[in-house]
Amino acid sequence: MSATIVTTVQVKFDGSTLTDISDRIISASISYGRQRNLDEFGAGTCTIEIMNRDNFLTPGHSDSAQGNTQLIGREVRISAAVTGGSDSYSSYLFRGQIADVDYEPDVNHQSATTILKCVDNFVRLSRATFTGQSFSAEATSVRATNILDLASVDYPDESNPNDRTIATGAVTCLSASGQAGNALDYLQTIARTENGKIFINHAGTPAATNFGGVLTFTAQNQTPLASGLTVSDANSLSAGSIQAEDIKLEYGSELLFNAFSITPASGSIQVGNNAASVAKYGSRTLERTVLSSAADAANAGSYFIGLYDEPNLRVSQVTLQADMATVADAEKILHLNINSALDLSILPVGSSATLVGEYIVEGLSIQITPKDMASNKSSIRYVVSTSAADATGYWILGDPSLSVLPTILGL
Repeated sequence: MSATIVTTVQVKFDGSTLTDISDRIISASISYGRQRNLDEFGAGTCTIEIMNRDNFLTPGHSDSAQGNTQLIGREVRISAAVTGGSDSYSSYLFRGQIADVDYEPDVNHQSATTILKCVDNFVRLSRATFTGQSFSAEATSVRATNILDLASVDYPDESNPNDRTIATGAVTCLSASGQAGNALDYLQTIARTENGKIFINHAGTPAATNFGGVLTFTAQNQTPLASGLTVSDANSLSAGSIQAEDIKLEYGSELLFNAFSITPASGSIQVGNNAASVAKYGSRTLERTVLSSAADAANAGSYFIGLYDEPNLRVSQVTLQADMATVADAEKILHLNINSALDLSILPVGSSATLVGEYIVEGLSIQITPKDMASNKSSIRYVVSTSAADATGYWILGDPSLSVLPTILGL
């Protein structure tokens, strides 16, 4: 039996009170994360199309109910709940702010629509800058926290709603003085130094303080969040798994690197390559600037070419229809966020060998279409970008598991 999912869309038109506009929604599209590991994370976006036949939200119009208020910068929240499910709280699929408003009138005056274009709070970091800052040698997570706490950045960490979660880093940023730059650029350099991630996460485990929009810093070798989902194509569908609407695979040069050039915070540029791979494919160099020592930079470079010096056939994208799943699986799909773990299998046509792998969610695109505007029941389609779980580890000298290439993390 398919699940019934109720979606709620709210806007703080007055800056403080959430106004429910769910019964006006024609569609909503949410996108955040990245397509594959090694890409940079950008700001998440959300586009909401609103029925506006009664002049409720005509931007800048004098007698519109909400259109004559401040719209740009107002907070938007989108949540969803499965009827009859076990969650105590709704899953928040997006929390951000209005960046732009478009109005589309019907020249025959039968109808009209307004489109809200929203971004999550990653955009705040892209606008924040700092100058003249000095830091002592400290873990990447401490450096990230210190950047967020600067007066010129001032990224909140309130517990309700939860605005950030910073994992403990394993790599040291060297001491530095006179630092200046863009907050987001610097935080991304910290994440590269750690071989971790810095991004805005939505959804996740529903909680009293989780309204989505959580700035998240993950550490190297951080265990992914088990989703409990096993996803298959029709040929390899087994008991307990759900069938994907579509599965895409990649094989090629998207993640093919056989040389590195990494600039550390102190010392010379660290370089290296895999000669056999270079002979086959030509030199494909991964270039990075990090805040750590030359030794840490060299270790990171060796790990990267050990992981990416040969092309691999991998699942790059999975499409799921949440409202067509069971109640239990629909809730698991709504909980998906960046760093969620999935088990995926596909049996190529004409083959007898099933491809089975553990994958990590890197990005999410969510399409919400109301089935019934009066009850807010929705059709929700997920397009999930993934990377292989063995690409999330980090080589550590002497560790019984993490000194072996490739490193595959257990879920």
